[in-house]
Amino acid sequence: MRSHRVLRIALLFSIQFTISCSGRLPESVGPSQEILVLADPADWKLLEEPLREVFEKTILTPQEEKVFQIQLGSIEDLEEQKHLRRKNLLIIAPVDASHPTAEFMRDLLDPQVQEHIRQGRSSIYWKEDVWARDQLFITLSGTNLITMGDQIRQEGDRLYESVEVARNKRIQKLIYRYGERKDITEQLKREFGWSVRVAFGYRILESNPDSGFAVLTKEEPSRWLFVFWEDGIKPHQLSDDWCIKKRDEIAQRFFDGDRVVSENLDISETDFNGKLAVSMRGTWENGKNWTGGPFQSYAFVDSDTDRFFHIDMGVFSPNKRKEPYLRQIDLMAKTFSLVE
Repeated sequence: MRSHRVLRIALLFSIQFTISCSGRLPESVGPSQEILVLADPADWKLLEEPLREVFEKTILTPQEEKVFQIQLGSIEDLEEQKHLRRKNLLIIAPVDASHPTAEFMRDLLDPQVQEHIRQGRSSIYWKEDVWARDQLFITLSGTNLITMGDQIRQEGDRLYESVEVARNKRIQKLIYRYGERKDITEQLKREFGWSVRVAFGYRILESNPDSGFAVLTKEEPSRWLFVFWEDGIKPHQLSDDWCIKKRDEIAQRFFDGDRVVSENLDISETDFNGKLAVSMRGTWENGKNWTGGPFQSYAFVDSDTDRFFHIDMGVFSPNKRKEPYLRQIDLMAKTFSLVE
């Protein structure tokens, strides 16, 4: 294993990597939602279940889609399969195991960190851009497989958040890779007093300042981002039922009768650009047109202007994965800002 181009790593309480290569790092490879796990086959039998529980969360679009997908890889295929350049790479092994995966991991970990793992003081480390650009590399270890399984579940939220944040960073770059419609962004500021960073390919399908409504759309697949605003609504009115009814009311007026599917609807409070908002995530349907798909929305009252906003995005793309497109629009929506 030491013949591979894996270079010395120095650690002091956290992982730091150095790579002896000239020029820039190569691009990372593989799907952004895929997590490649390098594990010994015997270890995998015990660790597969907790890893899939943590990472393979699903959403309904209305088909069930996994947000992340686990793929098992072998340490023997590092170069042939370009494992060290994968976007999300996780190496997992007991710290003192004798198999090649553990030996490879110990080559990466400083002896002081290995000792911390043996003492139960640490088990998970991650670092970005180790062998490739836009890469997230995670090591997960422990004294034995039972302890490691428990640790995976205990640290599940932190593990999931690490890949979620890394993926969003990549997608944020992707959204604006081909430029921005700054003319539309300025038009929104000028006409409505709010704006979003409009990615290339989007256009204003409809705008009605008198009704407090504007919608941006992009095709192939069909997707939208609409903003609705209204005065005279107080924060205490934003109950779950009220927000569902309000979205249905907006969709009835501007979207030909779309409605929220109440089953499997996820409603929670969240921070939306520093504002306390009601987040709704689920599916929409239109019985008249026999259409449907996923949506995400944020409802909040801006305390400075005393104005209610409903920001909503959705996708219609039959027989295709929809979660990646919904994520892209969601990240664009989170650039929303009010003109001072």
